[in-house]
Amino acid sequence: MRPRFRIMVVDDDRVSRVTTSQQLEARGYEAEPAENPFLALRLLKEKPWDVVVTDLRMHGMTGIDLLKEIRTSHPEVEVILMTAYATVETAVEAMQAGAVDYLVKPFRLEELDLRLKRLFDLKAARNELETLRSILGTSQGAHGLIGQSPGMVQVYERIEMFADHDAPVLITGETGTGKELVARALHEGSKRRKAEFVAIPCGSIPSELAESQLFGHEKGAFTSAHQRREGCFERADGGTVLLDDVDDLPLEIQVKLLRVLQEGTLHRVGGTEEISVDVRLIATSKIGLESAVADNRFRDDLFYRLRGLEIRLPPLRERGEDVLLLAQHFLKVLAVQDGTEEKELSPNAARALMAHDWPGNVRELRRSLESAAILCRQGKIEPEHLPFFDSRPIATDRSQTHELFTIHLDGQEKIDFASVVQKFEQTLIRWALAEAGGRQTQAAALLGLPRTTFQSKLSAH
Repeated sequence: MRPRFRIMVVDDDRVSRVTTSQQLEARGYEAEPAENPFLALRLLKEKPWDVVVTDLRMHGMTGIDLLKEIRTSHPEVEVILMTAYATVETAVEAMQAGAVDYLVKPFRLEELDLRLKRLFDLKAARNELETLRSILGTSQGAHGLIGQSPGMVQVYERIEMFADHDAPVLITGETGTGKELVARALHEGSKRRKAEFVAIPCGSIPSELAESQLFGHEKGAFTSAHQRREGCFERADGGTVLLDDVDDLPLEIQVKLLRVLQEGTLHRVGGTEEISVDVRLIATSKIGLESAVADNRFRDDLFYRLRGLEIRLPPLRERGEDVLLLAQHFLKVLAVQDGTEEKELSPNAARALMAHDWPGNVRELRRSLESAAILCRQGKIEPEHLPFFDSRPIATDRSQTHELFTIHLDGQEKIDFASVVQKFEQTLIRWALAEAGGRQTQAAALLGLPRTTFQSKLSAH
């Protein structure tokens, strides 16, 4: 069960703030209105909050000023800006000041609800990384990563080898394997650790803002560009830039990224000045970039530039008893967080964990144990407490597991491969949407896909 998000709605328009708060409450959130930014700052000191949704133009203090105050005093609180006076310049300023999202008035509640659900998933993913970094028993791993399997030992070795070099590093692995954690370990182990580590989620940057977000823009570069803005690469000068899900970058941005890597220089949008930057680039990808190159979705010259130093994070299903090692640590962390006695795994539950394929990897394991800890009342987790468990016998060997589907080829002389694959994907997408009650984020998780990839496939079909 998801905890209730605590949301503050800040707007000097009474109808807007009260209506939005009431609608959020009806959707299951815990919402409270604040009539001005000064009251909002006072409320932030009195009790914990997850999100502040604030108007941009208000008397006495703007939404941007409030955002900056929150980022300084309450960095754990996320901020969504809303405004009826939308410009590209304002959107860029909001994102660079630390806003997690941006809404244009008037908007439908469904739109805000979708942004909040995405934010919940994002915060959960960040919490998992923090948990892995600070988890007990660090002697069993390195850099906050937990595991003793051969695949993870190789990851530790490559972190040590690559950390103090300036060449780009490509980190590959399925969603939920901990790629950002490895990137941070590389930064912390390098001579750049005292400078900025700037993480850029490539899949969530609006295409019209991508170039400005990465490389900055000059005053007058576009209609609403009223002042110069530095991009992420300039802010990380001397440090490290992480391009998370680099496979989601538009092709036109890939060209400019290649120039930065080759020349160590960039041009802001609308600028002619050549700006030198000293940045170490780390990129992650959830797919094989070779296939993206073959499909003309990723530039081959950029791919060859990135792949010199590569770290592959193994999926959880390949890590053997690391599953139980991670499970025990998560149970310790959950007990500390909830102030309860630590739950134990029964032998049957341990076998169930080992038999599961973990399409969502470490992230799915954490979620499964959170659910099991809630459902378990007697202190010992049994298989029936695990969300993926069913009543069928648990296979003790992976060779005994059943096939998900079969294809009948008898009598076929020729197969339209693309058509068969398309029908197969359509079947999986319909199943996932039905299981998730139409919620795309949850459906994507059921298929072990990033939300952006799922939505892309949904549109294609």
